Amino acid sequence: MNILLSKTEQDLLFLLEELTKRHDWIELSVLAEKLNFSIEKLQEHLFKLEQLFPNLLLQSRKKGIQLQFDFQNTLDPRIAILKQSETYSFLNQLFFKEGQSLEQICQVLSTNQEQIEEIIHRINTKLPQHYSVNIQLSPLVLEGAEEDIRAFYLDYFSQSYSFLDWPFPSISEESLTHLIQLFLDAQQVSPNLSSLRQIKYTLAINMERFNKGHLIENPTPLLTSHYSTLMQITQFEQDIKKLAKKLHFEPKKETLEQLFSNPVKSPQIINNPSNGALGNIHHIQKSYRLLSQILEELAKEFHLQIENREELIWLLHYTAQSDFFHLLSNQSLDRQKSQILSSYQVEFPKLFEVSQHKFQSYLTEMGLENHPSKLQELVYTFSIQGQRILVQLLQKLPKIRVLVISHLDSHHAQNLIDTLAHYGNNLYLFDSWEESTISFSILNQIPHDIIITTFPVTNSPKPLIYNRNFSTSELFHHLHLLASQIHKERLA
Repeated sequence: MNILLSKTEQDLLFLLEELTKRHDWIELSVLAEKLNFSIEKLQEHLFKLEQLFPNLLLQSRKKGIQLQFDFQNTLDPRIAILKQSETYSFLNQLFFKEGQSLEQICQVLSTNQEQIEEIIHRINTKLPQHYSVNIQLSPLVLEGAEEDIRAFYLDYFSQSYSFLDWPFPSISEESLTHLIQLFLDAQQVSPNLSSLRQIKYTLAINMERFNKGHLIENPTPLLTSHYSTLMQITQFEQDIKKLAKKLHFEPKKETLEQLFSNPVKSPQIINNPSNGALGNIHHIQKSYRLLSQILEELAKEFHLQIENREELIWLLHYTAQSDFFHLLSNQSLDRQKSQILSSYQVEFPKLFEVSQHKFQSYLTEMGLENHPSKLQELVYTFSIQGQRILVQLLQKLPKIRVLVISHLDSHHAQNLIDTLAHYGNNLYLFDSWEESTISFSILNQIPHDIIITTFPVTNSPKPLIYNRNFSTSELFHHLHLLASQIHKERLA
């Protein structure tokens, strides 16, 4: 969907994404080179960002810049830029108020006709290549097959709004969720949060289009394939009628087929082994044997106990065979998964390198398409859905040794240890200083990684925290910052 942004909007997006990736200072020249901007263009874009997002904490010094980014900062660069985009404001208006004249939409968006015509030209240049739809000028409507129009709007809304946003004011999210849940429960399907969100967006888009008189000729059923059987259950029929009344539609089979029609081809709602693996029996047996061997080799090489081994084999098999990994199949989700894997890959590079190579060989051996997104899904399934795999690797790292020295008494040191251990007992190994003497030469010889003292020490040979009457949480915060740096160095 980034293709619909103007050149300036795309530049701002790349800049904001780069700034949110890093937590340290970066020189302007380095940042400009990385983004292929001139220094002047970079400074212009930084000024524009500060105008668009006045709450963005950009700090600058002579030649560098840093984005202050605390854990509560919920800024998503893509969504932030999209919300400021005139193109996306236009598309939003086009969806909810289709059929308006050019003059009407200019008035609503407080812009001029020339800008709207430029937006329409850009959309009509890019959109047909990806969705086989384009914008007709008089009246303003999106033209194309109804399935393609809905598929485009599904991507538009999925990628333009935050995860918990509900962009359909005329449709009750609560009632729509209950309607979906009714079919999910009846068929014993449990989608993940992303899939449920996408089903809700699909139904809301279908409902809006249906209410405007747009129909799909041959709807692909989503959850409603057993509608006739389910309607024979008295309670189910009563519940459907109640929800239909709240959502203002007639609970007929034809109507529900339109509302539950899926614009995405070959949907699979959830990776569930009980749904039955794909392929003939010999193909399945070969896949099972190869995946079983891969898990055995990985477990042996990295000393892992794969607790959900059987389930994981079927999850991997299903992921490899299916051409549709998640109902929420868009670039946004793929990018999120890629970022998750990248962060883990920094910590466990060898595991990811070896597992990626093995799954690549598996796809080749099975005669399956060796697409990067499919390979990413397999690595994601193994590392994230394999129970406690990454935790086991973390547990094998040596603990960070912390020596606590109190000039008051050993009981005070032990009290500090007990409270700090409460916050982080899986990462740290605490000791208190029990000897009656302490000196620089002794500090040089101790095997500990970090020292905590109740008195100041200048030129400490080891990373040191002087506990200036910190609260326990403050002391642990400082300890964690030091430990994180040591942890990174060990991984490197």
